[in-house]
Amino acid sequence: MNKNPGWLFLRFAQREVTNRFAGSLLGGLWALVHPVALLLIYSFVFTTVLKVRVVADEGVSFVVFLAVALWPWMAFSEAVSRGAAAVVANSALIKKVPFAHELVVYAAVASSFVVQLLGYLVALAFIALNGTALHWSALPVVLLGLAALGLLATGLALLLSAVHVFVRDLEQGLAHALALLFYLSPILYSASMVPGWVRDLMLLNPVAVLLEAMRAALLQGQAVPGQPVLWAVVFCIVAFFLGRLVFQRLSPHFEEAL
Repeated sequence: MNKNPGWLFLRFAQREVTNRFAGSLLGGLWALVHPVALLLIYSFVFTTVLKVRVVADEGVSFVVFLAVALWPWMAFSEAVSRGAAAVVANSALIKKVPFAHELVVYAAVASSFVVQLLGYLVALAFIALNGTALHWSALPVVLLGLAALGLLATGLALLLSAVHVFVRDLEQGLAHALALLFYLSPILYSASMVPGWVRDLMLLNPVAVLLEAMRAALLQGQAVPGQPVLWAVVFCIVAFFLGRLVFQRLSPHFEEAL
């Protein structure tokens, strides 16, 4: 096997994408179908069944309001889930071939973001063509948010994948934690709709801060990131290096535990 890290990363990422859609009829289209299905379900439940006024700005439909935050969330949550399971999933390879174990985590995170963000581009293009004005001048804030979410997802994936080798029931707990984080983040609702003390607590959640900033950038044109966004970015950078440090400390013991 070629031991070049760049080559290994690309091969692992390619295998991640190939295995995910292998044998399915729609193939890579599932990356678009799944978020669209969730989008339609949430829209039906909130606006038709419950008749909840979930969008403060009447000029933006709930589907658009939700779509601009749903795909980044899907990229983040899928990257954390797949990254956390990457080491155990590649246990046979890790026990046989010496290489930098963190590459399988990077590949899982990168492939998740690439697949989901391709769907995000399609969704944004459809929204723009459908007549909703998106503020493309604020795109740098969106890119900053996506980069920070990617760093946070990688850091969490490194940390959790290392712990998962020794604590196998972590995977079940992670699913519940991500579900809780989903509802604690302003994805189905705007942060302006919750009480002040709840908004203050949201500032401690970097995912909530970044998703709200990305939505405000695209829908309202807020092209200058505020201090909470900058602090969230700093937190994501620290989380990445902390996760990598823990991973590197535990990595030498993977072979005997797998």
